Amino acid sequence: MEEISTVLAKQLPQEIIFEILLRLPIKSFLKFRSVSKSWLSLISSPLFNKTHVSFTLNNPKMTDFRLAVIASVSKLGRICNIYNMGFEKDSFFTVVKHSNPAKSLSLSAKILGSCNGLICLTSDRFTLMLFNPCTGNFNVFPDSMLKDNSGGCYVRYGFGYDSCNEDYKVVKIFSFPRAEGRYENMVKVYSLKAKSWSTVEGFNSGNINGKLGVFVNGALHWEACYNYCSSDSWEIVTLDLAAGQYGKIALPRYEDEGIYWTLGVSRGYLVACCNYEPKKADMWVMKEYGVEKSWTKLVTMSLPVDRRDYISLLFVTENCSLAQS
Repeated sequence: MEEISTVLAKQLPQEIIFEILLRLPIKSFLKFRSVSKSWLSLISSPLFNKTHVSFTLNNPKMTDFRLAVIASVSKLGRICNIYNMGFEKDSFFTVVKHSNPAKSLSLSAKILGSCNGLICLTSDRFTLMLFNPCTGNFNVFPDSMLKDNSGGCYVRYGFGYDSCNEDYKVVKIFSFPRAEGRYENMVKVYSLKAKSWSTVEGFNSGNINGKLGVFVNGALHWEACYNYCSSDSWEIVTLDLAAGQYGKIALPRYEDEGIYWTLGVSRGYLVACCNYEPKKADMWVMKEYGVEKSWTKLVTMSLPVDRRDYISLLFVTENCSLAQS
């Protein structure tokens, strides 16, 4: 194999080999890491990884697997197994089981989010993990904890990519209840590049209902509420990962009381699902990011049971095919 790669290197410029490997399915170029040291170095380089992610996102037909699925979750919400489930051009669904990175460390883990094919998990030993299901590689780093939590607080997470600084970041929000339905938040951000936690000041809101932030357009999004009895008290709070700035996005307005919002993302668009009485749910998509008037209702659903907190976006079908969510 080493001889073959040496011959190719003499006949083809490194840039051409780079472009060829870039267009191969993940399963193929992962096998080619064993061809030679030079190919291993190329495929393992940050430049190749970054370029491959961008190329794959802009060329959906290159994607081998579209949906990462957690099967076998315990009653406590802990992950037992991780699977990739997807479809290929001429076949039905294919399923591949991956090793659970937490099990190898004797940990129990929960998923915090995913971005660019990477999965972020938290464990029961105050550690976080970044897992690549395609390669099986993972990084472990410390979680952020409060020295004194005697007053009690809620914890929310988010995971996304800062494209300006080429850095993956984990956000952890400690929310402390205050008067009139407001919450004082302490926000910590972990930089994978700097390998450290920092604090982002100035974030106050209602109750952040979403436990996990939704990553869209370079920012994390959580649904927040000041008064669950009022339909006008809901909004989306955001954190731009590059600028470290907070923002707000208005949700579609409803006359009904007792509504309940959940967020999702489909093909890069922010999606909001409004659950309302009696047993109804509307799904909306924001066609132009940040523009309130661009909210467009996709569908109204009748729910078989009154469990509003269970209704959220998993995936969307389009022209009889599975669309990435």
